[in-house]
Amino acid sequence: MPQDAVLFKGTREGIHIFLNDEVDFPQVVHSLEDRLSSRRHFFQGARIVINTGKRSLSTEQVEEVRKVLKQHDGVQLLRLEQTRDGSTTQPGNQSALVVDRTVRSGQQIYHQGHVMVVGDVNPGAEVIAEGNIMVLGTVRGTVHAGYSGKQDALVAATVLTPTQISIAGIRARRPDEEGWRSSEKSTPEVARLRNGQIVVEPYQQSWL
Repeated sequence: MPQDAVLFKGTREGIHIFLNDEVDFPQVVHSLEDRLSSRRHFFQGARIVINTGKRSLSTEQVEEVRKVLKQHDGVQLLRLEQTRDGSTTQPGNQSALVVDRTVRSGQQIYHQGHVMVVGDVNPGAEVIAEGNIMVLGTVRGTVHAGYSGKQDALVAATVLTPTQISIAGIRARRPDEEGWRSSEKSTPEVARLRNGQIVVEPYQQSWL
């Protein structure tokens, strides 16, 4: 297995991990797991940025990487990046993943662009998107939009009563606290940032 399948670099932001896009992905994952395990104490509580080179990861591949990181206590994945033509970008914000089913307890959906769920997001389920999240159903689980810091990201749903919601890392109040619509409305709603806080308003087509 090539030693340069993964490359680690320390920065002020945390640890940047570069995945070699010329190495087969299963070998990259194996190498990443091996390197993290060999220095487990060093990476405990680390903030991680992963650069995938010119390779675009599928949702399943992103989940493989996340599973490796989750094996190490306190490791926090800040974001995934791609390198294109010598510049670094956060990939996939114009792409959309359509999940044509209910996301059930214990399931997690992660996508580097927008996510649309045709179904519900149940309690104990989690949807994470670099861009917007739209749910044609009821949100009672956890939703994180603008995961990489995109402050104009939105969460839209037919019924929006999440266990937890965040946009660009900013968390909303609990649904039972003042300022949140605690009853389930028949009108679709959108959560977005305004003046550094998440507000919930009636959905307008022009917002997405």
